[in-house]
Amino acid sequence: MPWTELATATLAGTDLRLYGAEEGAYMIRANGLELMSSRNHGSEDVLGRMAGALARECGKPEPRILVGGLGLGYTLAAAVGELQGAGHITVAEISPDVIAWYERHFEPALFAERPRNLRIASSDVASLLRDAARARYDVIVLDVDNGPRALAADGNDYLYGAEGLAALHAALAENGIALVWSGFEAPEFASRAATEGFAVARETVGIAERPGLSHYIYRLTRIYAGSS
Repeated sequence: MPWTELATATLAGTDLRLYGAEEGAYMIRANGLELMSSRNHGSEDVLGRMAGALARECGKPEPRILVGGLGLGYTLAAAVGELQGAGHITVAEISPDVIAWYERHFEPALFAERPRNLRIASSDVASLLRDAARARYDVIVLDVDNGPRALAADGNDYLYGAEGLAALHAALAENGIALVWSGFEAPEFASRAATEGFAVARETVGIAERPGLSHYIYRLTRIYAGSS
């Protein structure tokens, strides 16, 4: 089915466009490149379920999750479903336009009403990471680009470099875990994360709609306090 342009926005010089199709599908493009689509969100579902499961397994009655990137909301919805009402989820979305698109087009299909344990902040996730030392997160999810390389906003490069990884490390609770979604393999990023005090593992997620293509989830476990 053909895509119809529904809305446009600009984020730090990046052109964002929302498209819809007759069957109720949506897609967001950044500078003409597909950033996310409701026709292909299997790995986002896996990412959200993994985040929720890890939060439940941390042993706290009210675990705290920070999700960087709202997008179409599939990662968030999967995490909410896995938590089953427990814990607290904060979503940081840098674009107020994306939040508006989510609230108008996507949220009604995901939730009958917004969960009470969910807060959506119109904020750069990097800012929340730098402010998190007062109340650390048990699980942090970075789903803001097409992987650990800036796409939606040039400033996201900070997140994937040494300084951003150090802030990520400091924002996690003891033995906390960060999950980084990627549309490509990122060995250099994994190496930097290991240098900053993380145990790094990678999960490969196949894409049913696109045989032969895979997405990746990098799991970064905070293993020592030297960088915090």
